[in-house]
Amino acid sequence: MSDYKHLLRPITLRGKTYRNRMLAAPTGYFSFATSLDAPYYRMIEERAAGGFASVCSGEITVNSADAARGFENVDIPDESGEFFPRARKAASLIQSHGAIAMMELSHLGSIGTPHPKNAHPWGPVSFTKEDGTQVIGYTRQMMDKTIQDFCDCARYAMHAGFDGVLIHGGHGWLFSQFLSPLENTRTDAYGGSLEGRMRFPLELLGALRTAVGEDFLIELRISGSDRWPGGTTAEDMAEFSTRLSGLVDILHISSGHYYRSYRTLEFSSLYTRHNCNADTAAVIRRKCPRDVKMGLIGGINSPEDAERMLAEDLVDFVIVGRQAFADPEFMNKVAAGRADDINRCLRCMRCYAGSHEHEKELAYLEKYHITKEMELARDAERSACHSYHAYCTVNPVTWGIGFCERPEFPPMESPKRVLVVGGGIAGLSAARYACDRGHQVTLAEKNSRLGGILYFLDHDKAKYDLRNFRDLMIRRVQERPIEVLLNTTVDEAFIQSFHADIVMLAVGSEPNLPPIPGVEKALPAQDAYGMGSRLGEKVVILGGGMVGAETAIELAEEGCDVTIVEMAERLILEARNMAFTCVMDKLDELGVRSFVNTKCLAVTDSGVEVQDEDGAIFTIPADGVVCALGLKSLRSEVERLRAAVPAGTEVVELGDCHAVDRVGDANLDGYIAGNMIR
Repeated sequence: MSDYKHLLRPITLRGKTYRNRMLAAPTGYFSFATSLDAPYYRMIEERAAGGFASVCSGEITVNSADAARGFENVDIPDESGEFFPRARKAASLIQSHGAIAMMELSHLGSIGTPHPKNAHPWGPVSFTKEDGTQVIGYTRQMMDKTIQDFCDCARYAMHAGFDGVLIHGGHGWLFSQFLSPLENTRTDAYGGSLEGRMRFPLELLGALRTAVGEDFLIELRISGSDRWPGGTTAEDMAEFSTRLSGLVDILHISSGHYYRSYRTLEFSSLYTRHNCNADTAAVIRRKCPRDVKMGLIGGINSPEDAERMLAEDLVDFVIVGRQAFADPEFMNKVAAGRADDINRCLRCMRCYAGSHEHEKELAYLEKYHITKEMELARDAERSACHSYHAYCTVNPVTWGIGFCERPEFPPMESPKRVLVVGGGIAGLSAARYACDRGHQVTLAEKNSRLGGILYFLDHDKAKYDLRNFRDLMIRRVQERPIEVLLNTTVDEAFIQSFHADIVMLAVGSEPNLPPIPGVEKALPAQDAYGMGSRLGEKVVILGGGMVGAETAIELAEEGCDVTIVEMAERLILEARNMAFTCVMDKLDELGVRSFVNTKCLAVTDSGVEVQDEDGAIFTIPADGVVCALGLKSLRSEVERLRAAVPAGTEVVELGDCHAVDRVGDANLDGYIAGNMIR
């Protein structure tokens, strides 16, 4: 599609004009306006300036007692308090760029964790959690208080200049708890049948509409289905939607539950279909009154899909969360006819880790008493080899240098002659940004194509979004006045004759081959993609990290019977939360076997000889063997080229040759290095 006429069509609700049909979902917490300040405001302003129809503040709880999160310390709804000017600033920033400003309000209900302000969370019924926390069941007086809290906070938002509020009623929050037959087992008028379970949410929405009047927008996010046995269904939520006329202006169709965020599709991954909540939206659309506009969120990263769903009248709005990090200029690019330049979200779990769900991870955490603080410390240790943290794989510019310090780039003094050695993601990124700064850039690549180690994506069935990103990075270099030299080996003579002002080394890495007899018979993991039929029926993969696990998935989908051998006691130790669950669930689905606590002794013509944790030695039969035992930086090449650089010429190392890491880190390395050239 080329005109995107449905995606670009304005619509006016309650006197407020949405300039198009794409909304930026709330991400993070509004309280970040206090704790992070400049990065938070930069995030919402980027989205408003980038063309989204509306931008939402991020979640904030409606009081500092029963609804509070432990980490929040915000004096909402006190308009004389310290937070009110920050709220006004947020609304003003959003509106100054032509977007509608929304504030998200929430109440966690029984999900709330105990802390000094909230020792006993409130929920539909009284019960004791597994951790011993006592939840207090709602009384009529408690209901009245919660209704008043929402009304007070909505008026607070109105007085701060917001155009409306978004009520978080999904993902296991308070509304979801009352609507769920699993969580709401009340026997009075507020439980039992769906009619009873929806009574309190509807009372709250009715009071809220009365409190804010007819000129203020109310949006409501729901889980179109809990996607959990015994929970709410799309049919339940379709019936609930019939009661929203006059109360809610836009109904957001999301999915799932916070504690089961991946398996219930609150968040999707590269192994999940895009537009993953379209099925529940179709059910709800059949009953939802047409004055209640519907929006859909869930794995949407494509303007083509957005246009199609709008054209087919599935929904009235399309909503994106992580995609707004990947490219806050999404709608500006669509409007300018540059949709092919959009950074499409990879759903790589880099920006949001989600919850622990897979049984093997839960067992591991329990065995070693691993806390969230310990996990965060491990993350910090891993990222310590980089000056800055990559928050979004495909967009190093976004808020996501984010929770960390953001670099200040010096003003350019004069154009420099820049030589970039290596055409992988780090080299492509550095060349692009250096060129955009006005420097004369030459990119030399020893192979016949750009993209570096990501050549394997030509055969990867799951990572088509990453393949599109690789190709977009290549195209951005090709579209710029950058001299690209393919099939060019950069040696000492080349560097000495080039007369560069700055040499950027992005020569990458190579497979790590430990001294295992016969390991040379194994195929490197990146070369195994698309080779399933040639490897044979039975394939053994050496190494059960993320690379080995993802290679196993690809080969299993190509029809191989795959077994993983891993020395550690758990696969994919470097991953956690959703990143672990999504891969492990796929391995389980495909029937991939694994031996953990198992050492490879030798690769033979008939298979792989291994030794398990008890010392038993045996052979795993294999027609083909794949080595996924990691990568190592090409340090010898780096040092050789460094030695050839004339004295006084600056040398910068980028990507894997500096520190073997993920694609986002290579992209960030190039972004920073390219912009640091004076």
